[in-house]
Amino acid sequence: MQTTTVNQNPLPRPSSATRRRRSVATVLAGALVGTLAVALPAAPASAEVPEPVPVHSTGNPILSDGSYYSADAAPLVVDDTLYVYTGHDEAAEQQAGFEMHDYGVLVTDDVASGEWQHYAGVMDPGEVFGWATGNNAYAGQVTTGADGRFYWYAPVEWDNTAVPNRMAIGVAVSESPVGPWVDAIGEPLLTWTDVFGASTSGQEVIDPHVFTDVDGRVYLYWGSWGVARAVELEPTMTATTGPISTLSGLTSFYEAPWVFERGGTYYLAYDWKQGGSECTPSNYQACIAYATAENPLGPWTYQGIILGGTSATTVHPSVVELDGRWYLTYHTKDAVGGGHFRRSVAIDEVTWDGDRMNPVVPTRADDPAYRLSDNLATGAHASASYTEQPPMTLRALNDGRALTALLPPDQWGNYRGTTMTQQTDWIQYTWDAPVRTGGVGLQLHRDGNWIRPPASWTLEYLDAAGDWRPVEGATYPTATDVWHTVTFTPVTTTALRATFRGQDEGAAVHSVAVSEWEVYAVAADAIEPVAVATRTGQAPALPAAVRLPFGDAGRLWVPVNWRAVDPAAYAAPGTFTVEGRALGQAAGYVTATVTVGDGTVDPGPDDTLAPTVTLAASGTSGQDGWFSSAVTVRAAADDDVDYLPTVETRVGDGAWVTTPGVRSVDVPVTAQGSTTVQARARDAAGNVSAEVSRTVKVDTTAPVASGTLDAATRAVTLDASDALSGLAVLEHRWDGAGDWVASTPGTSGPTGTTSTVVQAPDTLPHELTYRARDLAGNVTTGTVRVPVADGAQLQGNVAPYASGTASFTSGWEDVGGLNDGTNGVLEDDASKVGASWGTWDRVGEQWAQLTWEFDVTVDQVGVWWYQNVPDAQNEGLIAPRSWVLQHQAADGSWVDVTLADGSAYGRDSEGFASVAFAPVTTRALRVVAQSWGAAAGQGSVGIREWQAIAPEPDGTVTPVAPTFTAATTCTAGVPDAATVQVPTVDGVVYRVAGEVVQGTLEVAADATVTLTAEAADGFALADGAVREWTQTFVAPQCPVVLVPVEPQAPTFTASVCTDGEPGPGAVTVPAVEGVVHRVEARVVEGTVEVPLGTTVSVLAVPAEGYVLEPGPQAVTWAFRADPADCSPGVAVTPGTVVVRGAAKVGLPLRAVTSGWGPSGVRLAYTWSADGVVVAGAEAATFVPTAAQQGAVLAVRVTGFGAGLVSTSVVSDPTGTVGARPWWLPERSGTWAGSAGGTPRESSRTDGAWWLPEPTRGVLSE
Repeated sequence: MQTTTVNQNPLPRPSSATRRRRSVATVLAGALVGTLAVALPAAPASAEVPEPVPVHSTGNPILSDGSYYSADAAPLVVDDTLYVYTGHDEAAEQQAGFEMHDYGVLVTDDVASGEWQHYAGVMDPGEVFGWATGNNAYAGQVTTGADGRFYWYAPVEWDNTAVPNRMAIGVAVSESPVGPWVDAIGEPLLTWTDVFGASTSGQEVIDPHVFTDVDGRVYLYWGSWGVARAVELEPTMTATTGPISTLSGLTSFYEAPWVFERGGTYYLAYDWKQGGSECTPSNYQACIAYATAENPLGPWTYQGIILGGTSATTVHPSVVELDGRWYLTYHTKDAVGGGHFRRSVAIDEVTWDGDRMNPVVPTRADDPAYRLSDNLATGAHASASYTEQPPMTLRALNDGRALTALLPPDQWGNYRGTTMTQQTDWIQYTWDAPVRTGGVGLQLHRDGNWIRPPASWTLEYLDAAGDWRPVEGATYPTATDVWHTVTFTPVTTTALRATFRGQDEGAAVHSVAVSEWEVYAVAADAIEPVAVATRTGQAPALPAAVRLPFGDAGRLWVPVNWRAVDPAAYAAPGTFTVEGRALGQAAGYVTATVTVGDGTVDPGPDDTLAPTVTLAASGTSGQDGWFSSAVTVRAAADDDVDYLPTVETRVGDGAWVTTPGVRSVDVPVTAQGSTTVQARARDAAGNVSAEVSRTVKVDTTAPVASGTLDAATRAVTLDASDALSGLAVLEHRWDGAGDWVASTPGTSGPTGTTSTVVQAPDTLPHELTYRARDLAGNVTTGTVRVPVADGAQLQGNVAPYASGTASFTSGWEDVGGLNDGTNGVLEDDASKVGASWGTWDRVGEQWAQLTWEFDVTVDQVGVWWYQNVPDAQNEGLIAPRSWVLQHQAADGSWVDVTLADGSAYGRDSEGFASVAFAPVTTRALRVVAQSWGAAAGQGSVGIREWQAIAPEPDGTVTPVAPTFTAATTCTAGVPDAATVQVPTVDGVVYRVAGEVVQGTLEVAADATVTLTAEAADGFALADGAVREWTQTFVAPQCPVVLVPVEPQAPTFTASVCTDGEPGPGAVTVPAVEGVVHRVEARVVEGTVEVPLGTTVSVLAVPAEGYVLEPGPQAVTWAFRADPADCSPGVAVTPGTVVVRGAAKVGLPLRAVTSGWGPSGVRLAYTWSADGVVVAGAEAATFVPTAAQQGAVLAVRVTGFGAGLVSTSVVSDPTGTVGARPWWLPERSGTWAGSAGGTPRESSRTDGAWWLPEPTRGVLSE
C-alpha cells in the first residue's frame, strides 16, 4: 500500500469513498492549507505517537482481558483502514464514577480477522489543551478536513470555574490519524456560554460528532440529557457559523448523536432511553435507535431500535462503512473486571433491508449461552411480586453478574416509598423443565436510606403436585454487600421462590434489594451423549433437551444450547458431532453424534405413556389459599419421550384453549373470589393425560380499618373488617417500638370483624400505630396521635414529638431526618440516627426548626452534625463555622437561648454536640448555622440527629440506652463475641439476668440479651423512660476455613536464536499445591510452548479446599512470543516518563511514557514512596492507599527486550499524596457521586443514594 510520509508518521491515501466526499470540498483546499499553516496558535502538543501493541481479538469486546478499558467508539476509515478512536476508562473496580483522562485508537484493515493494532494514550487533552484540566475526557471523534489533515473533537473539562457546567469541546489537529496532536484553536470551540449564554439551565456540551456532507459543508452535532443540537462549521473545521439548531423527531433521544449518509438519505444513530420500557427497564440504561432525514439538520423521522440494551449503562453508537460492509460500534462492560465505569468497545456488522437498517445481533467472544456453569438461574424466567422499575430491573437477578450493586440496574428492589406497608415481597425463578437443586447464592443490598437488610427471608419450591413447600435444612443470613451461599436438602422442582420480610419502622416497612440470585444444580450422574439422524442436505433436528440421570430423582429433561452446525457437515453422507451446553451441568458438554444418510430416519420405539400435568399458582399468597395479587396458574406437562407436547387449558366454564409444542402454559387469573382452572396434555404419539384442576382465590382489596381517639379518656377505639377473604388480625403498638399486640377477629358476620379499645400507657404524648390484615394478606395501616395530658411533665428527649422544617433540604436528604433517630438521651450510636438532613450545595446561613403542637420546657439540646470530609477539603457536608440556638417567644419572635456556665456551641460530628442553657418554655426551637463554605459546592450544613431535652425533677434520672455491637468477624471459622456497652449514669443500676453489670460485656455471637434499668436508692426513673432493652444478635456467617495458597507467576522463556533463526517461546507453569493452571480452559502443567507471534494466557484458580491469597480468586498472566532479534544487541534509547493524575488516596496515577526505542522495547515499572519501593506496584497504573498518604511518589521505568541492553529513567516526584476525596466511597456498593458533578434532586421520596438520572461525570458517559 502506498503511503505519504509526514512527520515520520504514515499518512494513508484517502479511499475512493473518501475521495468522493471530498470532491466538492477540494476546491477550498488550496486556500485552506496556506491559511491553516500560519493560523494555528502556539499550543502544547501531545507526546510522540506511542508504539502500537498488536491485539488478536476473538470477538467482542475487542479488548477483553481487562488490561485496558475502552469506551465511546468513533470510527474513521482512511485508505481502507479502520481507525476506531476510544475513550479510556480508568476507574477502580468499585469506583462509582468515571475516571477518564486520555484517548486510544484501535486500527485494523480487516474486522473479521480479529487482528488490531492498539495505540494507548495517543491523545491526552490535559497535555494538548492548555485551557483544559485534563479531567473528564469523554466521547470524542476524529474526522478529516478539506486540507487532508485530521481533526479530533474532544469534550473535556474546562478550567473556567465560573460557568454552570465546565464541559467544553476542543479541537486538536494532526497530520496523521494517530498523531501527534496539537491544539487547533488555543481555546475551546464550544462551551456552555456559547450554547446557553448566562443561563444556569441546560445540558452538558458533550458527545461531539462532525459530519461532512457530499457538498463539502461540515456540521457539528452534540447532545446529552435528552436534547440534540447541531451547528455548521467553517471550512477551517475550527469555528462555527450560523445559528445553533435543536434537532427534532428523535424519539426518546438521550445522548450521543452520530450522522452519516447512504444513498441520498441521512441517518442519525443515538442512545435511546425510555425508563420503564422493555428495552430500558431502568433509567440507567440505553438502547441504540436511529432516525432518517432528507438533509443533515432534519427534521428527523424516528425509524426504531436496532440494538437492545447492552450490559453497560450507555452504548454510544457509531456507524461506518469499510470495504462495502457496514459496522456498528458500541460499548459494554463484558471485559474481564468490567463495570459501568470500566467499559469496552465492541463492533458488529450492520445489514440492510433496502434503505432500512436491520436490528443488530450483538456477539460475544465468550458467549454465556455456551459457558459451563452449575448456575441454573441463567436459564430461568424471573418474576416478582413487585419491582421498582425504573430504576431497578428484574432481569438483574439472573444476568450472571454476581457483583456488589453500584447502580440501580444492578439489582432488583421493592421500594414503594417510605410509607410502604407491604410486609413481604417475593422473587421467583421458573424453569420449563424440572431442575434438581440443593443450593442458592445471593447478594443483598442496602442504601443509606430506606433499603435495609430483610428482617428475615425464606425459600420455597414447587413440588410435584404444584404446591409450594419450604426447603429443608436452610439457614438465612441477612448481611448486605457480601455473597451468601445457602444449601438445603436437594429438591426437584420447576420453580423456586424467595420471600423477603422487610424491617418494620413504625407503621411502615423497609424495602429490600437483591443484586444477584444464583441457583446451583445438582450434578447429573453422567452427561450422556445422544444420537441424531438426518437426511443428506437437511439440517439435523437437535433435541431442545436431553434426559440425564440424577440418582434417586430419576432421569430429568435438561435443556441444551447446541453450537451452530456448518451446512457442509450434512452436505454428504457420514457422521459428525455437535457440542452443546446442558443447563446447570458444569462437568462438560453434551455430545450429539449426527448420522447423515439418504435413507429413512428411524422414528424410534412406540410411545404408549401419556404425559403428566400439574397446575401451580404463583402470586402473593396469604392464608387459606387466598392471594392478595393477580395469580398466574402454570399448566405444566411432562412426557418421557415428547419434550414439547400440546397443552390445553380452560378457565371456569370457558372453552378449552390449545397450545401446541410447549412445556407449559401460563393462565392469568384476575377475577376477585374463586376461579377454577383446568388443564390436560397430549403428546406427539396421541397419548392424552388425565384432566387436572385447581381453584384459586383472589382478594386484592385491603380491609377497612379506623382508629378513633377519645380525648377525655385518652383511649383509642380500633375497628376493622374485610368484605371478601375475611379479617385475619388487627394489631397495634405504641410509638413504633415493641411487639405488635393482636386482637382476635370477632365472629359477627361471615367476613370477620373486630373492635378493640386501647388505653394510652401514661400522660405523655404518644403515637398509636395499627394495622389490619385480611386472609389474603392485604394490609391497611393507620396512626392516631394521643396528645400530652393536661399537667403532664415531659422528660428526656422531646424532639420526637416535634415536626421538622428547614431553610433548604437537598433533594436526596430528608428534613424528617432531623429527629427520627432512636438514640437514648445523647447516646452516640450512629446506627440509630436514622435519616439525615443536608443542604448541599447551598452555603451561607441555613436554619433547621423543631415545632411542637404543645408547650415544652427544655434546658439542653444535642446536635449531631453531619460531616463527610475534613474541614480542609471544603466540599460536601461540614459542621458549620458557627451556630446559635433560638427559641420562639409567645409573640412569635426568635430569641437566642442563654447558655449555661461552661457550655459552648460545638462542631462535633462523631456524636452529639451538647449545649446546656437556662430553661425555656416554647413551641419551637431553631438552629441557625453559618456554613463552612463560602461558595456553592463548598462545605454545606447538615444534621444527622437533633435532640431537645427536658429538665428532670430533682432525684429523677433517665437511663441511657446500651450499645449493642454484633460480631462481624470470625476467627478460625468461629464467630467472635458480640458486645454490650453498659452506660454509666448516676442513679441508674443496670442488670442482666438479675446480676448488676457495668462496662463492656462480651456475649455469644448469637445470644439474646435483655438489659434492665432501675433507679438506685434515693433516685426515681423519669416518667416514660425506657427501662428494658432486648437484643437478639445474629452471628456472622463464617466461611469454611480454606487453606490459603499464593499463586506463583509462571516463568516465560523468550524466543532464542538457533542457527540464526528465532525459535518459539515457552511458559513454565510452577507446581504449587492448591493452585490449578489453565490455558484456554485446559489444565496444564510443566512447560507450554508459545508459538511465535501468538499470546498465551495462563489462568490460575484455587483447587477445591483452597483460597488464593492475597487478592482475587483468579489470576491471569499473558505471555507473547515475539521473534528473537538475532542481530547484535543494541542499547535501549531512554525516553521520558511523566506521572499523570491526582495524587490522592484511591485515585489512579499513570506513568505516561514517550520516546523509548528502538522498536520492540518493553517497559517495566517500579513505584516508590519516599524512595522506598512499594511491593507489588509494577504496573503503569498505581492507586495510592492510605499507607502512602503524606508520601511523595515516583516511578522508575526500565526499558528492556530481547537483544537489548536495558536502561532506566526515574520520573519527577509527585506532590504529597492527599486524603481520599469525599465523593470516593471506602465501602463497595455505596453511591459516591463524582468530582465536578452536580447532584440533582432525587425523584425518590426516601432520598436514596442514586439520582433520578445519571449526571455526566457519574453515569451518562
